[in-house]
Amino acid sequence: MEGQTSNPWLIAIINMTIVFGVLIVLGWIMKFIQMLDHKLMGTK
Repeated sequence: MEGQTSNPWLIAIINMTIVFGVLIVLGWIMKFIQMLDHKLMGTK
């Protein structure tokens, strides 16, 4: 990993893209679990 990109802005943008991607996926997982929970437990 010998500094392929030395541009700090490019590194920051890539890191933020990865972070937001992970957050979006976690949000989908939470919604999926909530849907399963409502189906298994029934309505409130």
